[in-house]
Amino acid sequence: MSELFEKIIDNFRISKDEASYLLSNLSTLELGQLATKRKNMIDSSNNVSFVVDTNPNYTNICDTECLFCAFWRKKGHSDSYTLEIDKIIEIVKTSYHNGATTVLLQGGHNPDIKLDYYLEIINRVQKEIPGIHLHAFSAPEVASIAKYSDLDTKKILKLFWDSGLRTIPGGGAEVLTNNIRKKISPLKINADEWMKITEEAHQIGFKTTATMMFGHAEKDEDIIEHLDKIRDLQDRTKNFLSFIPWTFKPENTFMENKISAEIGGDRYLRVLGLCRIFLDNFKYIQGSWFTQGFKVGGVSLHYGANDVGGTLLQENVLKSANNPYKAGIDEIVHVIKSEGFKPIQRDTFYNKIKDY
Repeated sequence: MSELFEKIIDNFRISKDEASYLLSNLSTLELGQLATKRKNMIDSSNNVSFVVDTNPNYTNICDTECLFCAFWRKKGHSDSYTLEIDKIIEIVKTSYHNGATTVLLQGGHNPDIKLDYYLEIINRVQKEIPGIHLHAFSAPEVASIAKYSDLDTKKILKLFWDSGLRTIPGGGAEVLTNNIRKKISPLKINADEWMKITEEAHQIGFKTTATMMFGHAEKDEDIIEHLDKIRDLQDRTKNFLSFIPWTFKPENTFMENKISAEIGGDRYLRVLGLCRIFLDNFKYIQGSWFTQGFKVGGVSLHYGANDVGGTLLQENVLKSANNPYKAGIDEIVHVIKSEGFKPIQRDTFYNKIKDY
């Protein structure tokens, strides 16, 4: 163990076996200490960043029917919807006037939406609200759009790029092992397809984020396999902006009968700490006040996190699972300062906008 500690402190990369050993044998406090050392080697500042953003969803009609998702609806359901483009533009304009610099736009896999809908959104946001950055259409959405447009995913990504889209969210990764994906989202693209589409995006020039949603059917080895795939791709492309781990919310999902309560803060912090130690090629790792609340969200800054995500002026997916947490700039700044760090408002590319 002392040799492994020295390896991490000296900023050497750890293997999957060593990651498994750490997660199984170290105390939560020890993981936090090592994660902090690793973070300080990668980012020696005392800064913790956040973004003022909004996360509208253009449709909840989805034919993927993920078992962990409380948001999706079948076509014709009384709660189903697809927003008109004019309504999306109205939401983005309102968010911009309320201070948002980024709009994170995602939606269900709706076979009735045509390709022109997505291209018009990209074009109109740039033309009508040039002061806001559109961060849109995750890898599973790209796969769905390609399928229903009878085009390959790289062609869809190139059309998006030529229309002016520059960043793509890392949603839909969940856990990147196919045995877990078959259990929680059997109709969604598999782990290999998620990796392929993300690498295609990087090759074109897109910057993307990477996510992991855990606390359901996965085991330690699945988490480590996920991290290993993400680290390998970052080695090849260097086009991931950040890594965002967050926890499964079971309420109102099909998995609620098997998993009635979400994992606790201790497990979240342990996994977060391992993410920081293992992902030595990521500058930014996000702590989640949004899924964990302000107390654990604050403590996450001592487990390797140096970003806390966004204000999420509008959010619907976790709201459908009765997630109770909301925050504005003042609350986020207070959490960061109370833990002894300096709040920095950033843009989508992690460039500083404002000090607090």
